[in-house]
Amino acid sequence: MTSVDAMSAEAPTLRPAQGAGWRDWGPSVLVAAIVGWVLVTTPVVSNVGFYAGTGSGGSVSYETNVRWYTDPVFGIAFLLTITGVLVGRWWPGRGTLLTFAPFVLVLFASSAQPAFGWWLGVAAVSFLAAIDGVRRAILPFVVAALLAARFCATDTLYIAVPIGATNSGTRDYAWIGFASGMVVMFGFVASAAAAGASRRSRARRDSAVVLELHAHEVDTLAGERARLARDLHDVVAHHVSLVAVRAESAPFVHPSLNDEARAVLAAIAADAREALTELRQVLVVLQRTEHVNDRAPQPTACDVDELVASAVAAGQPVEVVGTWQDVGPGHGYVLYRAVQEGLTNVRRHAPGATTTLERRQSRGSVGFALTNPVGPTTARSEDEPGRGLIGMRERVESLGGTLRTETVDGTFLLEVALPVPA
Repeated sequence: MTSVDAMSAEAPTLRPAQGAGWRDWGPSVLVAAIVGWVLVTTPVVSNVGFYAGTGSGGSVSYETNVRWYTDPVFGIAFLLTITGVLVGRWWPGRGTLLTFAPFVLVLFASSAQPAFGWWLGVAAVSFLAAIDGVRRAILPFVVAALLAARFCATDTLYIAVPIGATNSGTRDYAWIGFASGMVVMFGFVASAAAAGASRRSRARRDSAVVLELHAHEVDTLAGERARLARDLHDVVAHHVSLVAVRAESAPFVHPSLNDEARAVLAAIAADAREALTELRQVLVVLQRTEHVNDRAPQPTACDVDELVASAVAAGQPVEVVGTWQDVGPGHGYVLYRAVQEGLTNVRRHAPGATTTLERRQSRGSVGFALTNPVGPTTARSEDEPGRGLIGMRERVESLGGTLRTETVDGTFLLEVALPVPA
């Protein structure tokens, strides 16, 4: 940003490269068309002369034998003015410089008089910039006021208008006209600022409505999940626990069972116990949203260090490489759960193996790579993922990210990448 733009900036605003549509370009194009029409209908005025008559009378003579498109200086001035008006809303400082440039250009490169359309271009930049904030309109407004004051300060300065050439008139009339013009210009700028503020207010109100509806949907979903958790606990958990108890008690009830049958019953009991453990974990997740006042903060990327420290304290060797900075809560939660599931899988499938966690972050993505050595019996393929990997993939893909797992040369790799705004 240039120093001129810094003087007129108020807050970040939508720029054409960031998705501005016709609704944003419309006012600029319309105002530029009006300014262009004024310039096209204005002749190039040169060789202005005043001839004194008797008393206080006199006459003014000037030449208007050429149009703006036949004079190179005025052709360049036309392009500068229209361009300045078009970009003035997005970059008020640059728009002001472009619309002010014709006054400097004609001063050094032409004997013709300035055109009223040039001043109108500066005023138009002030009007358009005010749509996105009053402070953005201050610089072009001041420049337009100073140009008008310079014109009104003397009656020997002429300016080209569509009907020919004119000056500011007598001193008293000139300053009355100046004051009236500033009031009108201020009214236009204030109206643009009010319209822009009203539009932003409507956008915030619509956003608030959307957030309110989303909150209602979340609360409804939370209640449904809590009801589902109660049903699972009352029905599924009860029957699964009965299966485990009966499988474990069968060898004592039926002592005549052979070793093969006892092994099958023991396996059934073990599977039932494992199913109960996983079911309780699901119930805990579902029941978290049952009581709104009891909700705990969700883990973020900052909590990964504590997660790794807990794993190391439990005897799992973990090496950490790289850092994360300024990771949003949504992305941080997914990264935390993915690292948690990855460390759990290492403890389950490769106990005692040294795990390396490489945290990655670039301008457009954030993620990690988790690697650990595995034996031939513990290597898993992408075609047969576990339940933990399936849940992890769902979380990652919900944010538009990618998850990749592979085993290469005895090393298992878990790679997660999440897109983030640049």
